[in-house]
Amino acid sequence: MGGMSGAGGGEGSCPVGFSVALPAGVQNVRVAGEWNGFDLATATSLQPGSGGKFEGTVALPPGLHAYKVVYEQGGQTNWVLDPGQGRRKYLGGIENSAVKVSDCSLPSLRVDSFDVKRPSAGQGVFSAKLSYVAGVGGGAEPGAFEVSLRSGGKTSPLAPGAYQVDAQGNVTLNVSGLADGKYRVTVVPAAKGGKKGEPVLLPFWVEQEPFQWEDALVYMVMTDRFRDGDPSNNGVQAPGAEPTGDFQGGDLEGLRKVIADGTLDKLGVRAIWLTPFQTNPQQGYKAADGVHTVTGYHGYWPVKAREVDPRLGGEAALRAMVEEAHKHGIRILQDYVVNHVHEDHEYFKQHPEWFRTGCVCGTAGCDWTEKALECLFAPYMPDINHMVPEANAQFVDDAVYWLDEFDLDGLRVDAVKHVEEVATLNLAVQVREVFERAGTKYFMMGETAMGWSDCADPCNDGNYGTISKYIGPYNLDGQFDFVLYHGVSYRVFGTSEKGMLHADYWTDHGQKKWPKGSVMTPYIGSHDTPRFVTLADKDNAWKAGNQWADIAQKPGSSEPIQRLRVAMAWMLGLPGAPLLYYGDEYGQWGGADPNNRLFWRDEGQLSAEEKATLAFVQKLGQARRAVPALRRGAYVPYGQVVDLGVVNPDVKENVLVFGRKTAQGEAALVGVNRSGTAQALVARAQEGLGIAPGTTLKDALGGASAVVDAGGKVKVVVPPFGAVMLAP
Repeated sequence: MGGMSGAGGGEGSCPVGFSVALPAGVQNVRVAGEWNGFDLATATSLQPGSGGKFEGTVALPPGLHAYKVVYEQGGQTNWVLDPGQGRRKYLGGIENSAVKVSDCSLPSLRVDSFDVKRPSAGQGVFSAKLSYVAGVGGGAEPGAFEVSLRSGGKTSPLAPGAYQVDAQGNVTLNVSGLADGKYRVTVVPAAKGGKKGEPVLLPFWVEQEPFQWEDALVYMVMTDRFRDGDPSNNGVQAPGAEPTGDFQGGDLEGLRKVIADGTLDKLGVRAIWLTPFQTNPQQGYKAADGVHTVTGYHGYWPVKAREVDPRLGGEAALRAMVEEAHKHGIRILQDYVVNHVHEDHEYFKQHPEWFRTGCVCGTAGCDWTEKALECLFAPYMPDINHMVPEANAQFVDDAVYWLDEFDLDGLRVDAVKHVEEVATLNLAVQVREVFERAGTKYFMMGETAMGWSDCADPCNDGNYGTISKYIGPYNLDGQFDFVLYHGVSYRVFGTSEKGMLHADYWTDHGQKKWPKGSVMTPYIGSHDTPRFVTLADKDNAWKAGNQWADIAQKPGSSEPIQRLRVAMAWMLGLPGAPLLYYGDEYGQWGGADPNNRLFWRDEGQLSAEEKATLAFVQKLGQARRAVPALRRGAYVPYGQVVDLGVVNPDVKENVLVFGRKTAQGEAALVGVNRSGTAQALVARAQEGLGIAPGTTLKDALGGASAVVDAGGKVKVVVPPFGAVMLAP
């Protein structure tokens, strides 16, 4: 893995250390790169070092340098990527590892330690120690260091008593008296003679319980369709555009108001995923059918790299919304488009060589899968070619700009399987290096759309494998669980095509397939799917794919919304960071895009049944937030907590009881029932979950409590079309 230290090995060069882990028995290990034309004869030898790794040093100028590791084994010469390096760079269409070299003539800082404590409200303390690393010929100039604190959208110099810089340039931070919320300390080192180094960013949160991304209930907002908080920024209708496929007035100020009034707090929301807010074109363009005209109200057709769409409120509205969210402990995820731009985008006009303009996905000879990396989503959407290093670097830099400038908390990366892996790798590595030096995790969630095959294991391994490919220590933190959505969400809970044993099997199976440490996102609906309520509606499900005529309508019975409640209970009982698509909290209906993107309605606009659904989902969200095992516990399948041999087959198909258990021994039982009558099952609380006899389990949804008997078992009664969430 590339690194940098010490003085330069030549004018303008810096010594870069390589430390590579390779299989046993390899010989003659070298590193060759673009600096020597990948010439094997002049490659740098790597010698056996500590921990069984091969080590060596190469003098390189600042910049991103492509390389490969070369070794001999079994009489063959092997050129491989560095397994310990996340960055990639293409040269001549060939993928290589890449090392980013900083300017070693400038001073820098190494973060040695950091800590956040919150003994009580308003008394948060952030402490850290940073060591000075001298640039070429430059000792520290302590009085010229710049240290600032960002809080509530404002940045100001940090009070001298909150930090010290010693004569050697080492920095000690001790910032106290902090209220709950998000902060960022920025330290800029200085050398004698006036040279300043790169800023070191140290974002951190002060909160009662340290947050993990498994704690998140992610609320997805399509900003234009959520709430109109400032009618003055509403644009005019695009000529010829379908009203349902055009801007309708929702904006960032509307979202800010909904956050401020506590609506999302009541749902237990801990993160918001916003559709893209970069400026989109003013005019409309033909939809996929070639007949109807639609606009970029959804945000996925950017024409500006670093501009907030004025129709959403512009920069000021984005800053205000983020500030409000952070007051509530809510993280903000930007939907970041890395696959394409609109043909009016400034980059496409300035650098057409960065893009592909070939075939359109799904047309003759242009299969979505076979041409996944190069096909265009629409004729007016040039495809970003991440094999061009300059293009890839620019989109990485833009992402860092948005996260930095607007104090965002992570990215939802769009259309992952349609870009070279270098796109997510370089993005993830850069985000972590810039923003995670004080331990605050910036979440990187991906969208790799896949299906599900109705067959026995392992026929879905290809789907698991494709999604998992983009998850790892140098890549994304997690992805949407497409396999679970297509295999379970609507098939079990929407239509009863499959039973509860099917749901339990595929949930448990998926937990074993995803990479260790990944945070996956289960969901029952999104902006790309028909609404769950419509899929569960016998009278409207057949219309779910209709976009412009004979579209789905409001259900005529209560069954679809009852099914939604059960599906919500199942989803909010699962591991990961589940997704709540705006409107699903009260049972919004609608078929294919754009009918699944109707304007959000507040509680005052809801029917009695919708209000009851909202109240139930609020209970679910609060239960998840209150019970640690429901957020952080491992999935314990049906068969481990219930003796299925004594359960009536009909009950098995309609009732599911599963457990959640943390490494610390915290446990919970979740029961969901899609039948119209109450069902009772006996759960093995002690054997399955480690809950001791005599323990009283309270239902976090407000139902009756239950006591674990002397044999370690507990009777779980699940109400009709309902759920229980039992925990000590």
